[in-house]
Amino acid sequence: MLSAEGHDSLTENYPDLSGTYLNNASRHPMPKAAAAAAQDYISNLTVGNEIDVSLSVRTQFANLINANLEEITYAASTTLGENLIIEALDIPARGGQIITDAMHFIGSFYLYEQLKKQGMDVIILPPQEDGTVSLEQYEEAVTQETVLISVSHISWINGFEHDLKSLSDIAHSAGAYLYVDLIQSAGNTPIDVKAMGIDFASCGTYKWLMGDFGLAFLYANKSNLEELKRPHYGYLQTTNFVSPETHMYPLDPPGTPKYVSSRREGIAGVFSGSFPPRMIEAAANISLKMILETGVEVLQAQRQPLINALQSTLRERGFRPYTPQESKSPIVSFIKKDSESLNERLAQANISISTYRDRFRISPSFYNDMNDIDRVIDILGRA
Repeated sequence: MLSAEGHDSLTENYPDLSGTYLNNASRHPMPKAAAAAAQDYISNLTVGNEIDVSLSVRTQFANLINANLEEITYAASTTLGENLIIEALDIPARGGQIITDAMHFIGSFYLYEQLKKQGMDVIILPPQEDGTVSLEQYEEAVTQETVLISVSHISWINGFEHDLKSLSDIAHSAGAYLYVDLIQSAGNTPIDVKAMGIDFASCGTYKWLMGDFGLAFLYANKSNLEELKRPHYGYLQTTNFVSPETHMYPLDPPGTPKYVSSRREGIAGVFSGSFPPRMIEAAANISLKMILETGVEVLQAQRQPLINALQSTLRERGFRPYTPQESKSPIVSFIKKDSESLNERLAQANISISTYRDRFRISPSFYNDMNDIDRVIDILGRA
């Protein structure tokens, strides 16, 4: 689908997919070159060599979202990143109110349910009829007791995109923080954490960053770092963990205490806990490079005709839309009772989308074209 003007690295490295895959919001396939990098990492281990691309990967992700390198570290998953921020903010011990909304990731509600049981005032704002959550809803809900607003940049449910700058203004006016789940936007939608006023964010690599499970990014604005409580203590938070100052081993000088650490600057000194999965890191290094070379704006512009075709044609065929018509995200959803009944004919046509009890979701990526859209429209038929 991409033109030949500087975008060949993505299309030339894409695997030959079986059937029509329009389920990238669930799990994005990995480019050939990224898979090869993971295999190369394993091959090097068999001869005693270890490839470390951590600096490259973190730098590229920082560039992708316009963050500083010292504001980026790793987490095992987006959800774990969200939990780490909660702990670092000393929640629930500090008390107060958390505001989120129904378009946030469904898995996060378990976290907030448990925090509510521990005394936090948790507000979950309902969606409006068109599948959006308005800024006015947040303005009406926020109080001086609000400590955190937690949202998904782009909703996994229907592709609804928050106005993060306005939302951060609302949060900051009350002295609260803004946490953003970026997993459905990073790699497909322009992100500028500075211009948007985001305080904290997390993002796994297995969706639009074309990596795999087990590796996620954690962002914290450096202006907030000194206000955070370290959620755990790991030796990777120190600068001298390989050769610390000790006074207990042979030839050590006498002294006390027996062990002396030196804390790392930036986010690593707060959250680092363990080495990342290097094989996934090697793959993400290549995928991120491809995304940056192509440009997120280019990816967004090239898929928009596909999104528009889904929006207009399925609406004309009587399907009830659940994605705002002007949406530029890669996710389009429609309401249909018993949508899982579509699974059999989708499987027979070798088409992959996401179906749920009463809605279905289509999420094209850069390698999809209008033929793919025509195929899924044809199989879906009419409402």
